[in-house]
Amino acid sequence: MAEPAIGPNDLLVNVKACGICGSDVNGLDGSTGRRIPPVIMGHEAAGIVTEVGSQVRGWQPGERVTFDSNIYCGVCRYCRKGMINLCDSRRVLGVSCAEFRQGGALAEYVAVPQQCVYRLPDALSFERAALVEPVSIGAPCGGSANH
Repeated sequence: MAEPAIGPNDLLVNVKACGICGSDVNGLDGSTGRRIPPVIMGHEAAGIVTEVGSQVRGWQPGERVTFDSNIYCGVCRYCRKGMINLCDSRRVLGVSCAEFRQGGALAEYVAVPQQCVYRLPDALSFERAALVEPVSIGAPCGGSANH
């Protein structure tokens, strides 16, 4: 696949490890209507930033990262309340249903908005870092609205 184009607020990430979620398996076998071919699936990943958009601040090429699979705007009423899963403009990496389409991380490169990206410690392998997203879904947040 060609490198995805990045927007002014995006990071281009060279994917080093990507998990396969049960939803990816359902997309492959056609049992879900949320992954309509052609689509690059994959949303549990980690890698290295290779390029930053013109409006990106605080990130630079070479940083080790993982990211949230929920792409959120950061400015709507839900995002301002910390309820990013209800974002008015929500998309999901690797999903291509009619409401949204966003290429995923089962590719060499993926474009991700800067507000969805998290730095990784050097000691954490990319394979383990790819598990941050699924583990964070199952881990309790301690009751805080801002996790």
